[in-house]
Amino acid sequence: MEEVFVNMGEIRALARTGVLTTVGLGSCVGVALYDSVAQVGVMGHVFLPTARRRNETVDMPGKYADTAIPALIDEAVRLGAQKRRLWAKLAGGANLFPNLTTSNGNIGSQNIKAVLENLALHDIPVVGQDVSGSHGRKMRFFVEDGRVTVTAIGKEPIDI
Repeated sequence: MEEVFVNMGEIRALARTGVLTTVGLGSCVGVALYDSVAQVGVMGHVFLPTARRRNETVDMPGKYADTAIPALIDEAVRLGAQKRRLWAKLAGGANLFPNLTTSNGNIGSQNIKAVLENLALHDIPVVGQDVSGSHGRKMRFFVEDGRVTVTAIGKEPIDI
């Protein structure tokens, strides 16, 4: 089975079979979108909540929540998914550096909030998540059936 790694700021997609994997989810948020009828899965590794300026041309749309969600949707549709059938699963958004928390929260909580807001803007329901906390994670997305497993450092994998 093909395994495709999704690095920080990237978006990758598979149809029918294979595994999309991202590692090193600390404050970053892994976002998996899936259409079970078309068996199309896309994954992004979101690094920051928003692009610096509105309408900024972004080389890596997967880097920012506000550009990643539309790009993930576009990629899924390009491979045969229908937007109305998409659902999302999320992992990450940890607070690995409690000393860096600001009045707006930590970067992990800001990333979670931005991803959720942008999914809501596109009417995409979140059907599973393992977010927050203070530990890093690995996320694996099995495109054949939409199963997502999350492994926190030192813990057993869980299905979300």
